[in-house]
Amino acid sequence: MTYSEEKKSGVVCFEEVNQIGILTIDNGSQNKIPQPDFLDLSFLKEWISEQRLKGLIITGKGRHFSAGADVDNIRANKDNPGYLREALKKGRDILNYIESLPIITVAAISGICFGAGLEIALSCQFRIGTANALLAFPESNIGIMPGLTGTIRLSRIVGKSKALEIIITGRTINGEESYSLGLVDKIVPNKTHLSAAVQFINELTKNKSHQQIRSIIQSVNKSAVEKDAIAMEYESEMFLKLVENI
Repeated sequence: MTYSEEKKSGVVCFEEVNQIGILTIDNGSQNKIPQPDFLDLSFLKEWISEQRLKGLIITGKGRHFSAGADVDNIRANKDNPGYLREALKKGRDILNYIESLPIITVAAISGICFGAGLEIALSCQFRIGTANALLAFPESNIGIMPGLTGTIRLSRIVGKSKALEIIITGRTINGEESYSLGLVDKIVPNKTHLSAAVQFINELTKNKSHQQIRSIIQSVNKSAVEKDAIAMEYESEMFLKLVENI
């Protein structure tokens, strides 16, 4: 296999292996997301433009995908809504860019995938999880809600009523249930999530041209992205109102 030189922006490492980009969240044992704009979007766009990728994988270093946002940082900035609003917009822009990419995108999930981590995973077209994967939006347990497009993308994938139940209760969903809900597309043995994601992309793109893949994905993406823009703005405003009281 041919590996490119590893690069880093924010808490994410960038690497290319045989026309597959791998973004690895690397921030301590739980890979927490310190702020919504967890990487430099201009850096990501430049890196993507330099590659000829057929797919992109987002994963976490070590045992966990990501334990989610750094709540202490949110509390520290709750009296500065202007900063939080701008950070949320930048975070949304990152996830919207990932969702709009005209290549196959896969979140390779192991262990904990909570809050902002789950929102990042939901921006991918597919999610592959290990048997020990645990997914949740625990924000309601501290009096807030997802603020990085989680309410929109989760309801789009599992339906409105199930999304409401998952977000309001803040309960943890194991690998088996996440698969039955369609939240995860495939469950694989522990420690095989990254290799399974690579294999999945290779199988899906086999004997397909870059132009064919791009055309199909762009057509599928178009309506969803345009329809959700207003809802994403509203989610951010509701998030900021709740942050005032934590």
